[in-house]
Amino acid sequence: MRNEKIDILRFIGLSMIIFAHVDPPGILFQLRNFDVPLMILVSAMSFSLSYKTNEPYQSYVWKRIKRLVFPVWIFLSFYFLALMAFDPGNQELETHTIVTSYALLEGIGYVWVIRVFLLVALISPVIYGWHRNTASNSTYYGMLAATLLLYELVRYLAMPYIWQGPAEIASAILLYVIPYEILFAIGLRMANAAKPQLYVITGISLGIFAIAGMGLFLFNGEFIPTQSLKYPPSIYYFSYALLVSSLLWIYSDKIEYFFEKMNIKNVVLFIASNSIWIYLWHIPLIKNIHTQYVLKFFIVFFTAVVITYLQTLLISHLLERIDRAELKKNIKILFTG
Repeated sequence: MRNEKIDILRFIGLSMIIFAHVDPPGILFQLRNFDVPLMILVSAMSFSLSYKTNEPYQSYVWKRIKRLVFPVWIFLSFYFLALMAFDPGNQELETHTIVTSYALLEGIGYVWVIRVFLLVALISPVIYGWHRNTASNSTYYGMLAATLLLYELVRYLAMPYIWQGPAEIASAILLYVIPYEILFAIGLRMANAAKPQLYVITGISLGIFAIAGMGLFLFNGEFIPTQSLKYPPSIYYFSYALLVSSLLWIYSDKIEYFFEKMNIKNVVLFIASNSIWIYLWHIPLIKNIHTQYVLKFFIVFFTAVVITYLQTLLISHLLERIDRAELKKNIKILFTG
């Protein structure tokens, strides 16, 4: 069961991720810097609607791998084969780049987001069970706040040591799964939260962002963008992202109404339901289109959507010729969504 308001926020999150990659000027880059956390929040909301508590964990994990990892590997295989054929001297064909791309590390860039989604997905059933079994909001959010503060301390102490060797691999897992899983837990409650509770989340996020921003300003003598404390993510980064994301959820009805009035709601919903492939196709476009950032954004976004639309049509025609239900299901999982 899909919730159209959730899909609309997913569309906004994807749009802002792609917008970030066209290198907009400083203030615009800061304003859109809520994109990945928003995608985690909406994935939590979707999870709360679709997760089957009686599903075996191994089956759940296999589905997540097929949904998240295999499409990326398929795309990367086409991507590297295309480079071998048309640009064999490209530096991205170095062994280290290829291996780290498939490992969802730095690689060709942009694939780290998939690693975050996968890490969050692996622990989501545990967080969901805790969410279901913790009735008190004060207990729930209190434990999340305590965990986030402890994480922030660990993050601060670990920062000098996480940029090389085994510590780099460990940080790519632990220092991402913990904070984004906390965000996922917040998203589980936000899905059905009453407006007063959402206002509290918004107010607390605003307060943390303002206090942290002022402190950083006084210490550094200038405004520090949240992007500077994104890898690995800090409370400062999350506070701004949660502030904007909660406001978007509060006003999601009005945003949905706006898209309906503009007669683009169906397009928005298509983009939201095929976000992973639109994201993947935008990667080579971002790398090869060079023009003014606004024009580049619309060209990249439009082209990625068109390619994905044609891909879904092709897959739809292919599925009509296949009788085996399981095979049809797997092809649809791999090449759409």
